[in-house]
Amino acid sequence: MQEDDIQSRPLHENLDTAYVNLAALLRYLRARAFVGRVHVELEEYEADVFLEGESAPRVLEINHATGREAEGEAALQRLLVRANDPGGQIGIYTSADEEPATTDEAPAHSRTGVTTERTPDDGKEIEPQEVLGWPDLVRLSGDLIAAIERATLSFGADFAALFHAARLELADDFSFLDPASPNFHYAHGVVRLQAQPNVNAYISSISETLRRVVDKIATPERARSVRERVALELAVLARRRATMMRQFKLMPYLERIAGTQVL
Repeated sequence: MQEDDIQSRPLHENLDTAYVNLAALLRYLRARAFVGRVHVELEEYEADVFLEGESAPRVLEINHATGREAEGEAALQRLLVRANDPGGQIGIYTSADEEPATTDEAPAHSRTGVTTERTPDDGKEIEPQEVLGWPDLVRLSGDLIAAIERATLSFGADFAALFHAARLELADDFSFLDPASPNFHYAHGVVRLQAQPNVNAYISSISETLRRVVDKIATPERARSVRERVALELAVLARRRATMMRQFKLMPYLERIAGTQVL
């Protein structure tokens, strides 16, 4: 699915998604100013990620099951989620105009996405930036959902039904949200996951689910009061979990969920 005007040569091919963390691989390549593309093939799905140094990657995806072709940030997030499934193939292709990147040492990308990197100037290893771990993010997501649940219930709306409907709408893009799947369970402010999607994809999926819930109850006659109440709940949570919010860079998502300024 590569563009006709891009000439490339293989650097690595047939890397299995069972042991390669795509998100960590892309970070690794961008940190090294890699120019080329990463091709991903899964069942009835393929995508190309075009990299030009440290610039934001450009993604083109094709879902052969639905016939959908898409590009942009949403396509990238869907790709990162799908690439968590084993059995897919990843290929790295460098631009024909560029010298191949060093190939004598493969990057050690664990399935958790935690990896050490070398800076290009002094060659020293640096520690991963993630100070908080996956359990912290899951716990924070439970707090976030609970905040929207409280706001929803205060207006007499059925949060469980709205949350279920929003998850169903997003199930094609984020399979772990599918209500028919046992991978995600929420109750009483606690999230339990039997899958570990990419961190950015998880944050995006939960925030989009909650945004849709808020939009459903923010009917024209009470939109302002609903969004103000949601913003209040989120502001309280942001202060209570300030360190986590900063670490996982969630503040922009809060305002997207509320549809108004939170802090």
